[in-house]
Amino acid sequence: MNANWLLKSSTLWSVLGASGFLSLMAMLFSQGGLPELRRREAELQAARARLVELNHRNRELMEEVQRLAAKDPELMEALARRQGYARKGETVYTFRNRER
Repeated sequence: MNANWLLKSSTLWSVLGASGFLSLMAMLFSQGGLPELRRREAELQAARARLVELNHRNRELMEEVQRLAAKDPELMEALARRQGYARKGETVYTFRNRER
């Protein structure tokens, strides 16, 4: 078989074109194709954003732990006030949400 004759064969090029077209369609519209890739990229982006938020919160908590370990007086007072404690002579007013 002559290679030159094979390259000029319209049947060969038709088969190759149809095969390429079908492969492209399968890649784009199959169950694991392009839509699935886009969905997973969006999930990855959301997970990365959540990771940044969690890292930020983790840093805040680590700083609070370090301040607690160092017995930071400002932090100790803030924590005591959150629990309802007050200094001598102070009056604590507590406001509750009104139920509707």
